Amino acid sequence: MLWWMWIVLWVALVLVGMIFLGVVGYRVFRRGVRTFAEFGDAMDRLQVDASSADDASARRPEVPDIRVPAVFSAPEDVRAARQRATVRRLDDRRSRRVELRASRRQPQLLRDMPHL
Repeated sequence: MLWWMWIVLWVALVLVGMIFLGVVGYRVFRRGVRTFAEFGDAMDRLQVDASSADDASARRPEVPDIRVPAVFSAPEDVRAARQRATVRRLDDRRSRRVELRASRRQPQLLRDMPHL
């Protein structure tokens, strides 16, 4: 192969590569512009008036305390909280069972009657 054919080959490869990168870059740019336009439309649709935001914040109840992850709590506190939650779940389940059996007019189980 002649020496000038190598130059022509490399120039052609570089030009094709640059054209390819230009087309891909243009497509990415257009999609980015379209995405930012959609973000702008979404922000316009979600725009909230300042007066309604103040009313919403006034109606929203305040969170009394921030929960501490169990990893940072004392083991005794975690055990006690778990025990309380277990008892609460059992009581809720028992009360739902009593209500369901009462609505179906079925006899109640003695184990569901804590006062007996």
